[in-house]
Amino acid sequence: MKKNIVLLLMFAFVFACKENQKQKDIETQDEIESTTDRDINPTETRQTETRSTPASSPNDVDFEQEVQNFITCKKAATERNDCRNSITKVITKMHELTEFNDPKLGYVVYDSIRPIAERSKHWLQLGTINQESIQQALEHSERGGLSLIIDTSETYGHVVMIIPGETTKSGSWGMELPNVLSLTNYKPEKSFYNKSLAYAMQKSDALKIFLRQ
Repeated sequence: MKKNIVLLLMFAFVFACKENQKQKDIETQDEIESTTDRDINPTETRQTETRSTPASSPNDVDFEQEVQNFITCKKAATERNDCRNSITKVITKMHELTEFNDPKLGYVVYDSIRPIAERSKHWLQLGTINQESIQQALEHSERGGLSLIIDTSETYGHVVMIIPGETTKSGSWGMELPNVLSLTNYKPEKSFYNKSLAYAMQKSDALKIFLRQ
């Protein structure tokens, strides 16, 4: 009888040891799988976070207020150069620039931006707009950089600033386009900040992209 009890206790002990080891194996496997799940595609996770939380500019600007200020300024303008430095003022304050300062006007007029940028080593010219270059400019803006699109077809070509965020597919352009800040001197009431580039400019090889490094 005692022999049977001893055998039974030994059997129970061995069984308990096996169950304990089995549970440890399961917990170890769970830990491995959990770690693997986190490491499956860390790059994709970082990219998603970058898109959803674009970097802020050095100084945040109320674009809606700037558009309204520009429209109000143009309505009250009496001199040719009145309000023509509005876009320059915005980008200078946002990105703490110095190259567009002017001793008389405070900031140079918008058509002075292009020649200054072309001469400066601090600016990168991406050239004509295509899907690759416009995407590069948008990513630069999302990192907190300054990206401008300038109409080089004339001396007083329109200047717009790319705003970080979503893109919109344009049928006329045949590509995804970012939103821009557009302060339109010849038609101030058509100025905006929350619409696609297609609303500000027509597709043309004369449109050039400039990035402030």
